[in-house]
Amino acid sequence: MKLRLEKVWSKHPGGLLKKPSLLVYDQFKTHVTESTKRLATKLKTHLAVIPGGLTSQLQPLDVSVNKLFKGFMHEERAKWIEAPTHHVTPARRVKRHSISNVCEWVKNSWQRVKSGTTVKSFKKCGISNALDRSEDDILYEESDVSSENNLEDDFSGSDNDFLGFYDE
Repeated sequence: MKLRLEKVWSKHPGGLLKKPSLLVYDQFKTHVTESTKRLATKLKTHLAVIPGGLTSQLQPLDVSVNKLFKGFMHEERAKWIEAPTHHVTPARRVKRHSISNVCEWVKNSWQRVKSGTTVKSFKKCGISNALDRSEDDILYEESDVSSENNLEDDFSGSDNDFLGFYDE
């Protein structure tokens, strides 16, 4: 966390954070330590911690983007498995994918997530809405952003298993 604040956060547009900034995090242990809070204060950064159980409603990527992205990753992996160009083990199991395969899947999947979906996710969380309050009702709208990207809403799968594990 210290490296992220020092090497990434302190270098974001605006230089060395001459103006106060806000950084929103979940309750992961390293996000809420005293040393993290001290370093954030030194960088003129206010920390806002999302209470447990509300990440799926308050973090824009969790609201709409992550589910789509993971679904697209599943599709990329499925195409790779179905392709006749990969190798199999003597036991006829698919060999593990390479880092370059995964990088290509990430690139392709991210390109498929429409920028409007990301914008709408922020608005759905009440972040970056119009200052004249004309977009405040977006918070209360029922919408299925995933259908905007032509991905079935009925996507299932664990966050940790979308790449799968195979014999080498």
